[in-house]
Amino acid sequence: MSDRTAAQRNHQLHPLAAIAIVTAVSGLAFAGELAVANRLPWGDEARGVVAVLLGAVAALWLTLRRGGTLADLGLVRPRRWWTVPFWVLGILVTFVAAQALVPQIIAPFFDLPAPDMSRYDFIRGDALAAVAMALLLPLTAAIPEEVVYRGFLIRQFTRLYGDGHTGAILAVLSQGLIFGCVHFQWGFGGVVMTSIMGIVWGTAYLVCGRNLWIVILAHSAAHIALVLQLYSTPVHG
Repeated sequence: MSDRTAAQRNHQLHPLAAIAIVTAVSGLAFAGELAVANRLPWGDEARGVVAVLLGAVAALWLTLRRGGTLADLGLVRPRRWWTVPFWVLGILVTFVAAQALVPQIIAPFFDLPAPDMSRYDFIRGDALAAVAMALLLPLTAAIPEEVVYRGFLIRQFTRLYGDGHTGAILAVLSQGLIFGCVHFQWGFGGVVMTSIMGIVWGTAYLVCGRNLWIVILAHSAAHIALVLQLYSTPVHG
């Protein structure tokens, strides 16, 4: 270990402290947003955006302030650009398969309700709203969420649990569960589905060599698919 690496590690916060700070920043931002919801220029469809953006800022600040770099969060160029579309496609196929398989597995025990996407009803049949949402989601959701949950939290949980295979598995499961819980506005079905998404995304992040841009592209593609689905689905009374 180089002297610089050793100094960085000695200067780092305990992983639980780092996780707590980012969680607190996001939680307080969300609480503040709820407190002044009636005076905000946006409606329920954008509720939580401020929380995730400030959480990403806190994660970046903690990483850089403690001697880290953007590479520590996975924000590095892919080694082989021509492989990126295959990675993205593979991640999406895996997520769709997991999303279809899990409800079947748990069906004998209880019925999993569909995610509550009613806050996005304004997209249905409105092409302009759908295009605007598809363009905004990478900036307001995919990028900041990946910075927080995959780039930052997996790094912190790996420091907490250890660098081995067991530590990696626990790190992926932990951040996936947190990722699912913060989507509570989508109902129980949404929590389960986004937990699955977080686990698939987290696994992909580790498998592709901790390259966050690949997972961000997959996340953005999944958002575009969701917007298209919502746009083409009529509103039921």
